[in-house]
Amino acid sequence: MDASLFDRLPIIVCETVPVRDEAGQIIDLEWTDANQLMNESILPEGGSIVGMRIFEFDPAYRGSEMCNAVIKVIETGQPGTLTTGQGRGAKMLSKVMKTTLLPTERGVLCCSHEITDIAKERDEAANRAELLRLACDHALHGIAIANHEGSLLYINDALSKLTGHKPEDVMGKHADTLMGPGQAVRSEELQRKLASGQIIQHISDGEILSLSGERIRVSIALNNAYLPDAAEPVYIMHIQDVREERRKAHELTDALHRAEQATRLKSEFLANMSHEIRTPLNGVLGMAQTLSHEKLTESQAEQVSIILDSGKALMVLLNDILDLSKIESGKLEVSPVESDLRHKLSGLFKLHEAVAEEKGIKLSLHIDPSVPSRLEFDPVRVRQCIGNLVSNAIKFTEQGEVMIVVTCDPSTESEATLTMHVSDSGCGIAPDKIERIFDSFAQEDGSTSRKFGGTGLGLAITRKLARMMGGDVTAVSEPGRGSVFTLKFQAATCGPAQILQHRPAKAKPRHQRSGLSGTRALVVDDNAINVRVARTFLEQYGIEVSEAGDGNEALELLKQEPLDIVLMDIHMPGLDGMEAFRRLRMSDSLNRIVPVIALTADSMQGDRERFLGMGFDGYVSKPIEERELISTMGQVLSVTSDEEVRATG
Repeated sequence: MDASLFDRLPIIVCETVPVRDEAGQIIDLEWTDANQLMNESILPEGGSIVGMRIFEFDPAYRGSEMCNAVIKVIETGQPGTLTTGQGRGAKMLSKVMKTTLLPTERGVLCCSHEITDIAKERDEAANRAELLRLACDHALHGIAIANHEGSLLYINDALSKLTGHKPEDVMGKHADTLMGPGQAVRSEELQRKLASGQIIQHISDGEILSLSGERIRVSIALNNAYLPDAAEPVYIMHIQDVREERRKAHELTDALHRAEQATRLKSEFLANMSHEIRTPLNGVLGMAQTLSHEKLTESQAEQVSIILDSGKALMVLLNDILDLSKIESGKLEVSPVESDLRHKLSGLFKLHEAVAEEKGIKLSLHIDPSVPSRLEFDPVRVRQCIGNLVSNAIKFTEQGEVMIVVTCDPSTESEATLTMHVSDSGCGIAPDKIERIFDSFAQEDGSTSRKFGGTGLGLAITRKLARMMGGDVTAVSEPGRGSVFTLKFQAATCGPAQILQHRPAKAKPRHQRSGLSGTRALVVDDNAINVRVARTFLEQYGIEVSEAGDGNEALELLKQEPLDIVLMDIHMPGLDGMEAFRRLRMSDSLNRIVPVIALTADSMQGDRERFLGMGFDGYVSKPIEERELISTMGQVLSVTSDEEVRATG
């Protein structure tokens, strides 16, 4: 249960487990969970009882009625109830508390609440007694009527079937015959009301005894009424068997827990899958990129190109599935920061412009003057949404134009609505298929995926992200004439420039370089294929490569000789990359401030910002892309040369 809801419950709740000696005998009890009201009742000055042993905390508990009842439930595995005014919780509330004891896998769940009488005047008249008897006889739940002394006057057929008692056998006997000794009247306040002659209504959980001695869990509603000209009331009990209801509630709770666990395991599996798939894919794409630089025949070059394109398509699929999983499990978060929206849009435009030109399609960007440069939004998610829409528009357009139009409408003084229209002159979508394209793994029809490829996740993810950012994605389209997709999201307007918060300082290069040739690089990775890929890429540019298999080995090498840059894998046995990086920066090593690039299969959306925020000087995800690696190294080392231009071109 959510902790905040757990603490708001107006009842005292705790879990107690047995502490046993070597012989298996119970020598103490330990509190393993408690809500706020329970903690306050035991420790009024503050603190938590979780982890305390009860008899050690207060020896007076040993042999107490409550502890004996708890031990009995542990030993028998049967639930129980207890009524007392002597416990700490009862004294704190100055009430008689009813405690329900339920066996759990570890011990006993104790739920204590005040037995409250809800007074309500009964509006039934005595002249309707026969009508009420007819209703009682055919009621689905048990009904019993007793006089003011507790002697039974009536039980209906439902109660007779539930308990096994025949009506004629219990007439005139005390209600304790059904309820057990002392169970009929349990609250001091109720007793006072009964003695005063008030009209009462009281609902509580309890137990009744069957003829065979079985205790049956029930909900009991008790009220009283006066017959005409009668000085004393009669008491009416409506008794409902709640065993099946409680069982179903338990099953639903158990099913919820299993579903939550399945979701957690799925997320963990997908995260592991991401890392494990990227490692061999790094070898495949790395070697394919190396082959692309060799002297190949036209046929071989085409084959290598197909390998690279297929690998990149696999990466897109992998990232989409992981993003969708995180959204569905509630693990993906939107993180607004102050950023330059116009700059982000321009960068995105340049990224897609080359792809559009290859297809002979014109791509244009129009940003309305109403759009401020500085806004507070999540640049990673906005870039992902617009990128999905633009790449889709280019993919489904054979000729013509793709246009991006961006406007801004201030919603309030501190918030604005950004609207981005992405229009194309492509194949269009049938009106009855528009909503379908926003479903996960769905496209307009089966032929779409066969002709254009893709998983059908891009638009589903885009809509989910847009709604997380307070907006939505809609589309209008006409077959043969193109489509217009509209993305809306909320962004906070920025006031005067604020002083930037302190971030971990990045290491500066030792000296300016005119090229990467002669650079001394250390590659730290436990996977031999990854090391081979990195070495192959780097040596093409005249870079001297050293290797280390884990963080400890890397730190030793960094003590021995000066280096210019470190490519650090994150997940390694022994000492991982993050801890090795932290130790390096805190050490007195001669390479203490050497630039370090995170080279990792952690490539979920937002990981780049996370690693840079930790102080890494750069970030390259696996599978390693040669141009990205060399470009990142050039940026970190402030290098510009013909070789780097070739790598980034």
